[in-house]
Amino acid sequence: MKKIILIALSIFFIFCGLSFAESAEKLYKDACQSYENEDYQTAVSLYETLIAMDKVSSEVFYNLGNSYFKLKNIGKAIVNYERAVRLAPRDRDIKINLKLAKSMTVDKIETPEKGFILNLALLPYDKLNINELTKFILVFYLAIILPLILSIFFIAKRRGIFYGAGSSAVLLILFSIFLFAKIHNENILRKAVVISNKVDVRSGPKEDYLLQFTLHEGTILSVVEERQDWYEVDLSKDLRGWLPKDSVEAI
Repeated sequence: MKKIILIALSIFFIFCGLSFAESAEKLYKDACQSYENEDYQTAVSLYETLIAMDKVSSEVFYNLGNSYFKLKNIGKAIVNYERAVRLAPRDRDIKINLKLAKSMTVDKIETPEKGFILNLALLPYDKLNINELTKFILVFYLAIILPLILSIFFIAKRRGIFYGAGSSAVLLILFSIFLFAKIHNENILRKAVVISNKVDVRSGPKEDYLLQFTLHEGTILSVVEERQDWYEVDLSKDLRGWLPKDSVEAI
């Protein structure tokens, strides 16, 4: 009897999973069609529903960003382009649209240029996402372990094997640094985007604190601290203060 119940439950969950997948696929197609029909608000609602269902991908975030861009909601567009580029850092279209959206923001926060040499050194960091870096690390790990095992049987070729394993070890360390830096920047550091038309940044977490400066829609900042309905945010060494939570959205 227990076996029959288990089989029945397994079949039930399989059909539920298939139904859920079909539902998500239909939502995605409907969202794309709404965008093609220039019904951008409906497209936004459908893409947001997909995200709420945890059906996320670079395509969903990119298309949602495009929909918000068409609605002239630059802040929300930048949020979703940034999410998309984290999943697909080599996608040229995402980067072009993100750059275009950023060019339309009021606040121009300058970031220091890396330079050619540093850009070249950071190429794996810039071009690979977290999952891809993890896979490379696994490959380099195997490229260390397997040759060391082989060296037990091929004594005459140990020197060459050790050189190869040593090279893999260097790459393993390098890519591990890139991975930890990526995890820190994307998952531990809290980046957010201003989604209000403009917001006053104050010296403390209340409206009666001193006004320090004003930010506008689309500005990217770091969240330092959270206190009730307020965030302490940081843009640079000289630009730091408190703003209402609902004026920004986390990337």
